[in-house]
Amino acid sequence: MIRHVLVGTAALALITGAALAQDSYSSTTTTTRVQTADVGPGPNAGANAVAGGAGGAALGAAIGCVVTLPIGCAPGAAVGAAIGGGTGAVVGAASTPAAPPPVYR
Repeated sequence: MIRHVLVGTAALALITGAALAQDSYSSTTTTTRVQTADVGPGPNAGANAVAGGAGGAALGAAIGCVVTLPIGCAPGAAVGAAIGGGTGAVVGAASTPAAPPPVYR
């Protein structure tokens, strides 16, 4: 019973925290001005995902092989490569820095 009370209290705290964080009183003024911008090529998330996936797969295969060495290297290497490759691809894409701001002239 105590567990249910604590879970309910935590859920209520999460819901009210998000509700209280919202600003219901806001005033917005929009001004539009057109300028030309010199925007160079931005960071390449696809390349980072491929590089992260390849690196993660290699590292995962190595760790999986070492961990399952007593029963054979292949099963652990396959699982490690799959997990490491997926994780590396996601982390590589997510760690791509934002594009630099445009330079107005």
